[in-house]
Amino acid sequence: MKLQYSTIVAAAAGRRLIWDTEKDQAVLAVYPDDAGEVGHVPEATHLKSVIWSGSLLPAFELATDDGGTMYVKASAISVEQATERGYRIALDFGTFGVGSLLCETTDWGLCFTRIEANWTTDTRIVSLRFGSRLMTEKERARAPRLDRTFWSDWSSEGYCVPAAGSSPTHSFWRSWDMGDAMLPLGSFGDAMGTPYSAAFPRPLYAAAMGGRHGWIAFGPGEMPDAPLTLQLQSTTANLHFAYREDLWMAPDLRRRVWTEPLRLAWGDTGYDAFNRLYAAFGPFQPKSPHHVRSFICTWGDFKEGRYDLKQYTERVSRSTAADMVIMDDHWETFNGSGEPNLERFPDFEADLAGLRDRGYEIALWQSIGWTDDPEQSCLTAEDLLCGADGSPRQWRWSGNPLGEGGYHYLLDPSSERTRQLIIERTQRIMRRWRPAALKLDFGYGFPSPDVCAPRDPAYRGERLAHALLKLAYDAAKSVDPSVTIIYYGIHPLLRDVTDMINLDDLGDAGDSAAHEISGHNQRCLWASLAASHGMPINTSTGYYWDTLGSILLDTAVVGANGLTLGEFDNDGNRMTDSDMNRWAALQAWHRRTCGWKPLWLEGHTGSLKGEPKLVSWGRIESPSGGDSALTALALRNEGQETKHYDHVPYVRFTGEWALISIDDRDLKHAGSLACIPFAAGTLVIDGEFTAVHVYGAVDGRLTHLHTLPGSSSTTGQQELRIVVSDEELSSIAGYVIERK
Repeated sequence: MKLQYSTIVAAAAGRRLIWDTEKDQAVLAVYPDDAGEVGHVPEATHLKSVIWSGSLLPAFELATDDGGTMYVKASAISVEQATERGYRIALDFGTFGVGSLLCETTDWGLCFTRIEANWTTDTRIVSLRFGSRLMTEKERARAPRLDRTFWSDWSSEGYCVPAAGSSPTHSFWRSWDMGDAMLPLGSFGDAMGTPYSAAFPRPLYAAAMGGRHGWIAFGPGEMPDAPLTLQLQSTTANLHFAYREDLWMAPDLRRRVWTEPLRLAWGDTGYDAFNRLYAAFGPFQPKSPHHVRSFICTWGDFKEGRYDLKQYTERVSRSTAADMVIMDDHWETFNGSGEPNLERFPDFEADLAGLRDRGYEIALWQSIGWTDDPEQSCLTAEDLLCGADGSPRQWRWSGNPLGEGGYHYLLDPSSERTRQLIIERTQRIMRRWRPAALKLDFGYGFPSPDVCAPRDPAYRGERLAHALLKLAYDAAKSVDPSVTIIYYGIHPLLRDVTDMINLDDLGDAGDSAAHEISGHNQRCLWASLAASHGMPINTSTGYYWDTLGSILLDTAVVGANGLTLGEFDNDGNRMTDSDMNRWAALQAWHRRTCGWKPLWLEGHTGSLKGEPKLVSWGRIESPSGGDSALTALALRNEGQETKHYDHVPYVRFTGEWALISIDDRDLKHAGSLACIPFAAGTLVIDGEFTAVHVYGAVDGRLTHLHTLPGSSSTTGQQELRIVVSDEELSSIAGYVIERK
């Protein structure tokens, strides 16, 4: 039936989105209890608790015969209630055609389940936008440009795109802070003219808008067939899908269908909104704990030209025990060859054997879509991404075309020969070296459809990187189902191509220890979104050894150790004895489960008032599906006064400490728990404990030093008190305390 006033109301998380489809005006706000019962949307300017407002019907830029574009905005002809929570909206595209939009309200927000467009003539889409409308004549007279008849109309106090800015890491902006900008949400970064955005936490496939009264996160429910960006214009925004079918053949010139092109979820904070949006892709089966693996990576040495693997093995085996060593970029003869560079590594096979003899498994780095020598790989232009002139395109990490080196040809998975190359190369690597893991990289290393696109539309847009990842993932698993595939995107749509998420190179956080510390701390917050849907997390470093203490303290909550630093950092410093102790302690005692949720003790998850900062926080698990248990804590206290938190009243401390449950029980009841000091101070834990085992790192391996007595009673209550000095940090890795 046709709904009176054509208004759709979606209620979730104590807020309501009311959408007048006839006017295409939507407002998300905290409404009075009787709001939405009438057939109009209250003016956003009249509400004191508006979170977000804008239009929701799709708009297109369509190619015209003269080489220009025409802006076409859908209008709603009718709205029918198809199910209890589902609606069918008939769409009109004027002289260009008709269509339909199916949507449903959910417990988390609003979902566009299907959009269909039926064109009256052959039609090529340049872009699809959610959140734009035609300007009036009066508005065009105010606009800063003359070549656009439309403007973005999604409005809020500000934006949240996790780790989209650097130096220092930025995730939040007020609506006017960025001016006109494009923020990458998927695998296309600077290729789209956006700020440089490399790996973790991308691809996000989502962004958020909001402010004081709440936040709304939005993004597609299926992998988009176009690069996805948040396009900012002055103080408003739109969600932009770049097709450029004026350059590339459309899959169908008369009919197009999009499945779940838009989901909207909202909550109290930007973090909450993202969490609710991602959770809607569940339920999730946690990844196998087998994939919770620590590693050290050769990149820090290779990038400086230090290729002596024998010396490397001797050094790391005495300082940083880990599950595996990743042979990073530079190990191959060229990107994509899958063959070792024997000029750099003349004893490659023996060197790998030497690492294995010291207890390390081997992992190998692979760029998923680059090749430097197509001819040697038996590829032609038909197997590569080419421009409109048919010539192969090249690309490098920065997108800067001015230079002589570091450019790569680009694989087009449309080609059967290209697909077979990836499959056979991956299987050959797996069979020849039996790696424990493959670290896949540079899913963002492609130009935009402004210059090239896969020949087969099924591989275009965000599907390009995913398809290449999937080819490598499936090929590796066909040889060894237990191999761990490492990547860095936190979105649930990447679960089928990733076994462990790495926080990746912290150099993108900024060129200083302070920037790397804050960047890693913030990345840990966003990583917890992926942990919530069952993904194991491996942390990382950048290029400053002074950061390692803070990084490892957060690692106690997040997951397994990761290290990309070389022997010397950018300031010429080396790993300290204190850090060797902390590393060894976490390598031995880190949590080895998948699927956890964060407990915020002190700090904040970010807002327009400031960037995320985690001071003290914890990890909550549900072992074997049982009751929730707090299994790890990262505690920081820069002051002299003893600190405690209401959530963990049995712990009081000065200094910095990590607490980790060893037997999977809640820390309050754990029979055995590890305590790792990161700064001088005192740790007091209520309870009756029988012994305190003291450990230190000897030649990089955790070693029992001695045992201390357990609890004492000074106030009539049993408590354990541990005191560590600055001097002891270089010799003590941590303590294992046994509860009675």
